[in-house]
Amino acid sequence: MPATIRDVAAEAGVSVATVSRVASGGDYPIGAETKAKVLAAIEKLNYRPNGIAKGLTQRNSRLVGVIAPDMSNPYYPEVTRGIEDVAGAKGYQVLSCSTDRDPARASATIDALLAKRVAALAVIGGGDEVVLPDRDLDALGTEVVMIGRATRRFSTVRVENVQAGHEVGRHLIALGHRRIGYVAGHPGSTASDERLRGFRRALKEAGVEHRPEHVERGGYTEAGGYDATRRLMHAAAPPSAIFAASDRMAIGALAALRDMQLRVPDDVALVGFDDIPMAEYLRPALTTVSVSAHRLGTEAMRLLLDGSGRPARPQHLRVRTRMVIRESCGARRN
Repeated sequence: MPATIRDVAAEAGVSVATVSRVASGGDYPIGAETKAKVLAAIEKLNYRPNGIAKGLTQRNSRLVGVIAPDMSNPYYPEVTRGIEDVAGAKGYQVLSCSTDRDPARASATIDALLAKRVAALAVIGGGDEVVLPDRDLDALGTEVVMIGRATRRFSTVRVENVQAGHEVGRHLIALGHRRIGYVAGHPGSTASDERLRGFRRALKEAGVEHRPEHVERGGYTEAGGYDATRRLMHAAAPPSAIFAASDRMAIGALAALRDMQLRVPDDVALVGFDDIPMAEYLRPALTTVSVSAHRLGTEAMRLLLDGSGRPARPQHLRVRTRMVIRESCGARRN
């Protein structure tokens, strides 16, 4: 465990307040000998002050930190906009940051936000790269809400992913498909895994086998969706339909199918997830699952304002989805 301010105080034989005054670099009068002992203890224990101690008395309660994996994905800015709309109406400012799904960058981002003494943190995304420090959050009384990630520790706002995946599966089966590929997100994504679970349940209910080779990961990017689709279509029994866990991956899938001289939906049906603005303007227009990303953000911010972001009484909200039938699945050809 990293050294705490109390460890430094014990090593130097001084009070926690004295260590805080030395570490903060303020102009409080401290004897040269005492200061030298504190600095020696800091160096020996490799103590890294990060602004948390000052936050106990100086926390800026009008700042909300937002942490997302990738702000280039249209989904995450829309969630953030929902947070901003509710926060702004209550006099809060939002600081948004992107981790690029890098644990080291996520850790540094959390340290920076806590050093700014944010009143609350909203963590968007179902990945596991963001690890929140118990001790610092408890010391500051920071409210936390997770958007899209399963946890019992904090309040959550999540999509009804299992139900949505089940609906997509039933839809494609009703269109006559029995070999259906799935383009999953990155490893550790609870949202992608839940969509796959609901999808597989629909196939099982219909007596349709879902083979392991019909699942490929696309990492929630267009390039990933492109490569995953090419792998799916080179299987011994290639799918006649593909369900992508995000619209960005579905866009990559559409490009891959065209490059392989396959027509959508005549040769391969395609369904995405999220209903990003571009989905309607693709050709063929993308059948997808509509998620109100903005509502996820507004509900999350309301939980924070209600005080439901404290670990003592977490709340768990689910936001429903709806399928938007367009051209890419083939249901509108008749």
